[in-house]
Amino acid sequence: MDSQLLQQVLTQVTFWLCVALFVRLFTFKRQGARFRRNMSCLAWLVMVAAGSAAGYIGKGQLVMPHNSWPLVVLLAVFVGSVCKSSGNLARVWKMG
Repeated sequence: MDSQLLQQVLTQVTFWLCVALFVRLFTFKRQGARFRRNMSCLAWLVMVAAGSAAGYIGKGQLVMPHNSWPLVVLLAVFVGSVCKSSGNLARVWKMG
């Protein structure tokens, strides 16, 4: 796969992962879960970062280099964990 095509694929994958992360966190419903201010602030910070990254990609100001695939995989694992925990970051960080 040539470098330019790989950059485009990684950029598109990153865009959609950031959109999915933002939407999943934005639509989180506590449903009896305990309120934790630090987790709420962390979720807000992650949403700002994901939304900003998607916005920069949308404007063409952020292009993932061809060697950034490990970060894209890491982002995919994180998004998968957030989705599996129904958007509850406290459950993502919980050990055991």
